[in-house]
Amino acid sequence: MKKLICLLLAAVLCLSVLTACNRNEPAAPAPADDSAPAAQSTDEYVFVTVLMNLEYFQQHRQAVEDAAKQLGVTGYMAGSNEYDANEMIKVFETLIQNPNVKGIITPGHFEDVYRDLFEKAWEKGIPVCTVTLGVPDSRELCTFGTDYFNYGYIMAQTMGDLINNTGKVLISQNLTGGGDPAIQIVNGIMQYASENPGMTVLEPLQDDSDAVVAARVIGSALQANPDVVGVIGCQSASGIGAVTALREADMLDKVKVVCIDKDTPTLEAIRDGEIQATVCGKQYTEVYYATQFLYDYNMGNLEFMSSTDYHGLDISPLPSFVDTGAFIITKDNVAAFLG
Repeated sequence: MKKLICLLLAAVLCLSVLTACNRNEPAAPAPADDSAPAAQSTDEYVFVTVLMNLEYFQQHRQAVEDAAKQLGVTGYMAGSNEYDANEMIKVFETLIQNPNVKGIITPGHFEDVYRDLFEKAWEKGIPVCTVTLGVPDSRELCTFGTDYFNYGYIMAQTMGDLINNTGKVLISQNLTGGGDPAIQIVNGIMQYASENPGMTVLEPLQDDSDAVVAARVIGSALQANPDVVGVIGCQSASGIGAVTALREADMLDKVKVVCIDKDTPTLEAIRDGEIQATVCGKQYTEVYYATQFLYDYNMGNLEFMSSTDYHGLDISPLPSFVDTGAFIITKDNVAAFLG
C-alpha cells in the first residue's frame, strides 16, 4: 500500500512539472494571414513624369511609394527634369525593358508620343494608368483625375461666394499651352458666370503658366479695369502673379484672389491673407489608387469573370475614369497643409 501511494505521488509530481513547462513554452505561431501583403518582392510600380523636380510632383512620388510599401512591392518616381518628349521616350523605353516593372502611372503630357509607348508597354505585359491628363484612344487602363469643367465651376463658385456674385472678375490662364484641361476650366468658370449674371467675367488673359507674365498681364488688366473685384488664377503661377500685380497696384485689400493647386508659395499667400482660396485636385489620391488598381489588375484580384487573365483576354475590369474630385483650402484650414 505504501509503495502504491509513492507511485501515485510521483505521477502527480511529473504531471505538475509537465504542465508548468508547457505554460513556459512560446505560443505556436498564428496561421498566416492571406489578406496581408506578400513579402517584399522585386515587382516595381513607377510614377513617370516630366519636370519631376517640381514641388508639385513630390506628392505623386510619395503616393506611389506609400501604396507600394503597403502592397509589398517597390514604388518610385522616374522621368525627366525637362519638358521634353524625346527625353520621356528614353525613360519609357528603359522602363519597358526592365522585367521588374509591372505597372506605370503617368500624366499624359504628350498624347501622340505616349500612345505608341503605351502600346509597347502593353505588348511587354506592363499595364498603364494615367493621372490628371489622359491619353484618349490609347492602351491606358484607367484615368484618375478631376473633371476640369467642374474644377472651373468650383473656382468660379468659390469666387462668387467671396464677392456675393457681383462685380468684374479677371481670369488668368495658359490657354495656348494648357491643352483641353485649360479650356475646360475656363468653360466651367463661364458656365457659373452665365448662371449668375451679376458676376461679369472678362476675357481670359494669357499667362504662359509663368508668374512674371501673369503679374504683367494682370497688372495691365487692372489699369484698364480699376473696378475689378476678383481674380481667378487658373494655374498656381497665375495666383502668385495676381498677388504681385495687386501689391504693385495697392489693391490687395480690394480684390479677392482664387487660384489652383497647393504649392508652398500659394499656401503661404493664403496664410498671409493675400489669396483667399485655392481649389486643389487630389493628386496624391490619384497616384495612390492608380498603384493599387494596377496591382489588383496584375494579381487577378478582381474576379468579375471565371478567368482572371485580364491581359491575355484584352479585357479590363477597371473603371475607365475615376473622378477624384477637388477640395478648397482657405485661411481656416491652410495650417494643416503647411505642416
